[in-house]
Amino acid sequence: MGAILSISCAHNNTNESEVAENGIIVHGDTISLAAESPLINKIETEVVEARDYDLKLSSTGVVTAIPTAYAEVAAPFGGRVVRSMVHIGQQVKAGSPLFEISSSNYSEVVKNYIQTKGEMELARKAMERVRDLHQNRVASEKDLDEAQQSYTLAVQEYRHAVAVAKEFQIDLDGAVVGQPMIVRSPISGKVLRNELVIGEYLKEDAEAKVVVADLSKVWVKANVSEMESPYVAGVEDVEVRLSSRPDSIILGKVVYTDGMLNNETRTMQTFIECVNTSGIMKPNMYANVRMSLKGQKHILIDNTAALQSNKGRYVLRKIAENTYVKTHIEAQSVDGNQLLVTNGISVGDEIITHGAFYFIDYK
Repeated sequence: MGAILSISCAHNNTNESEVAENGIIVHGDTISLAAESPLINKIETEVVEARDYDLKLSSTGVVTAIPTAYAEVAAPFGGRVVRSMVHIGQQVKAGSPLFEISSSNYSEVVKNYIQTKGEMELARKAMERVRDLHQNRVASEKDLDEAQQSYTLAVQEYRHAVAVAKEFQIDLDGAVVGQPMIVRSPISGKVLRNELVIGEYLKEDAEAKVVVADLSKVWVKANVSEMESPYVAGVEDVEVRLSSRPDSIILGKVVYTDGMLNNETRTMQTFIECVNTSGIMKPNMYANVRMSLKGQKHILIDNTAALQSNKGRYVLRKIAENTYVKTHIEAQSVDGNQLLVTNGISVGDEIITHGAFYFIDYK
């Protein structure tokens, strides 16, 4: 046992001697230089400052219609298509008729609406008649209560019928039992798709056959990296280049960003609105996006100041005379062989900017 202890102590003394010879003393993440270390004159330090820099964020995206200006119109009931009233490329307004469908379910809803409306009117007249008789002491209090209750129930049935009709976007003013239902466009825009076939039977769960969209403005959904996501809020200018037209620049503006990152891609979806009066931007087109932040201050350091470990990038931050601590940073490469630091160091910190590579073996 004593021999083993002796060998262990000798080994430790050898390590300490080697460290002392190099003038480098390591304690965990802290690195100190002995007073006689030749490295003292070979390293340079600099106090971290925030400097003006026009940051540019790059991403890829996909053109999409704005949700409030896009409608996939399906038949609200199962039934047979009897008439198509639009063609592809046609401009329509909100409420414009798109197609007609013959449906027994539609007729039932209309019939129920008309019936409950009539019953409500009869109940109202009956209640008014009983009220007059009650005032003349011909009808009893009980008769009046029953008449009022019947009217209240009739009103509830009528309101329910109206709600059902509105849910299926039925035009109650022109609804007639036995006639086809007119399906109307919920928005103004252009008919992008019309796959209706006269005489075909559509099930209740059938996919939309008509698509209407207003593409005078569109969105580009861009995925911004986790590192760049904090800067999206300050974006001033956005340039979009379609993959099919890389030489044409389309200006845009950020209108919305997701409140959370995608767990798999570690990106944040950003919505960019572009004017598209020319119509060159089509849904599902790919695009390259460049966002600019102008006149803002950021922490920039030279690439030579950062070292790499299995835990990521780090710098050597001065904490005392000839004493430095490894400080991990989050940063991204920018123009001019520089790193833009988003986390880890602050203005006023002093770091080694040149000569950090002398310490690369001391991880």
